[in-house]
Amino acid sequence: EMVETENTGSTSITFLLANLEDDDPELVKAAIYALSNSLDDDEISMLFPIVSGDYHIEVQKVALYAIGNHETDEVKEFLMGVALTHQRVELAKAATYALSNALEEDEVGPLLRILEDAGSVEVRKAALYQIGNASSDGAVEALVSILDTETDVELQKAAVYALANTGQESAVSALIRIMGSNAPTEIRKAAVHSLGNIDSEVARRALLDIISNR
Repeated sequence: EMVETENTGSTSITFLLANLEDDDPELVKAAIYALSNSLDDDEISMLFPIVSGDYHIEVQKVALYAIGNHETDEVKEFLMGVALTHQRVELAKAATYALSNALEEDEVGPLLRILEDAGSVEVRKAALYQIGNASSDGAVEALVSILDTETDVELQKAAVYALANTGQESAVSALIRIMGSNAPTEIRKAAVHSLGNIDSEVARRALLDIISNR
């Protein structure tokens, strides 16, 4: 069983890495979270080798989420690097989710970088959804700009759904505009579904107008 022999982060992570393959993954995942809670921000890089090593993917994902609980520039740079360069899409997506947790509430710049530079559509969609979770007018502006410039339909739909996730009144206006635009039917339908998921009298009136005008 895992027993911490010294009360130091370096000894703990050395022991953890040595036993990753032998212990129950669920036990190791719990140990990673527990250890991350005891590490200072300047010690969290001790978990980085788990992500770059040859370990169970669920263990690596937990390491990413644990790393994302520390809001430092080093963490943000590391997670962005994983999101942009890791060969395994699941880990790149997990790094994107973890990065969003390390950002300030209205900080979307790093996520926009992933959206622009990631090679995988799935990773780019993950970045869009996390921008939507920022819940700020800045996020709405970023998503509207993406909708005006992006040509990939899947990414456009993801941006529409992300708009609804912001919960901002400005998102309702943007979705109503999309709904009445010349965008492809698939995108306009996504806007309709998104309006239905927003608790807004303005959104309800817009949906009623569609029904009454058809």
